[in-house]
Amino acid sequence: MLVPRSMSGRKVGILGLGLSGMAAAHALDAAGAHCWLHDDSRAAPDHLPAWAQTAHWQDWPWDGLDAMVISPGIPHDHPAPHPAAARARNAGVEIISEVELAMRAAPRARLVAITGTNGKSTTTALIGHCLRHAGVAASVGGNIGDAACNLEDPGPDGVIVLELSSYQLETTPSLHADVALLLNITPDHLDRHGGMDGYVAAKARILSALLPDGLAVFGEDHGPVGRLATEFLAAGGSGMTVGADDLPANARLSPALAGPHNAVNAAAAAACLRHLGVSEDDFAAGLADFDGLPHRMQHVAQHEAVTFINDSKATNGVAAACALAAFDSIYWIAGGEAKADGLGPAAAATQNVERAYLIGSAAADFAAELTGLVPVRLSGDLESATHAAFADASAATGVAGAATVLLSPAAASFDQFENFVARGDAFSAIARQIATTETTAGGAHA
Repeated sequence: MLVPRSMSGRKVGILGLGLSGMAAAHALDAAGAHCWLHDDSRAAPDHLPAWAQTAHWQDWPWDGLDAMVISPGIPHDHPAPHPAAARARNAGVEIISEVELAMRAAPRARLVAITGTNGKSTTTALIGHCLRHAGVAASVGGNIGDAACNLEDPGPDGVIVLELSSYQLETTPSLHADVALLLNITPDHLDRHGGMDGYVAAKARILSALLPDGLAVFGEDHGPVGRLATEFLAAGGSGMTVGADDLPANARLSPALAGPHNAVNAAAAAACLRHLGVSEDDFAAGLADFDGLPHRMQHVAQHEAVTFINDSKATNGVAAACALAAFDSIYWIAGGEAKADGLGPAAAATQNVERAYLIGSAAADFAAELTGLVPVRLSGDLESATHAAFADASAATGVAGAATVLLSPAAASFDQFENFVARGDAFSAIARQIATTETTAGGAHA
């Protein structure tokens, strides 16, 4: 655990009792801070840390409160601050993230910070995997896996690798990084940042966190990232922009890194690891056996020539477009709760799509966007879509060879599922059931 000893004796409110909120509570308790915990929709666990108590935020000791830790999913500014955040601002109480507490723990390890609209989870996991493959102690977390405060400090010879969302970047003023990766920026979460300018500004905070001898790695040479790279380098910063062609000559991408976008993610990881002293041979070895992440272009089942791919984490059109470029003969399941730009770039990336199966509240709008591009079926729910996609793919494989049933929704999940994990788990269960049943029944040869 990363314990912020400087918070000893302080009074702290914690808003939100999910993974990050409870990690903050335990880290502050270990530091000897006094905490008041509140969540609008979640009950506190039965066993609280010794120095913590539950109380409605209105009943916190605002006159003596030193800080408020806010969970990433709770707005502190746009589109409207949570009432507790507004109260904190009016009272002059600092609003911080759980990641900020981890920074105040002053870990001795070197730190890699990674952000971007898409690809940051894969890149974070890949860097952690390659570090460990090279024999370097690494702790990986933040916006992926475990909360930052729950990580162990691997010491001065080790590395902490943090995926950071735009929300976390806004509320982590003490962030410092030996390597900062800014992969890409496309419209997303704009309501939480007051528009695109606010979103770009939040992502750009990762550059101001770079230590004087640190390295910035940019994953694009155009758009907002290209502009930020130009400004950063012109100001004397040390950085580089990478592309798919910048992979080491001996690098071979594992199946989990299919698609040109993942070649860029791997090139960014290579630049980071090189700066940290990892050899290209060690990187190449780690790259070759990287298993990828759940819910991100994850192979979950196979029946004869039909492959099922779970890309539930693709909650916007840019991410879905990446998946659509990675496979051939695609039977595409999309839909859910649409983002402001609808399908976005995914609508123009349908060259390999045989048919689209649309689900959720966005189905009708997505169907209108796809008119004239690909055949469409309004399936309504995930189970119906998956069965229909498999039936069509199975019928086609006898003529066209291999096919892919791809869940890459280009939309949030909240209309039908609690989150993208629940959606991906449901798809995976359906796919495995189909594959098992069809195999048991003799499949197409029955």
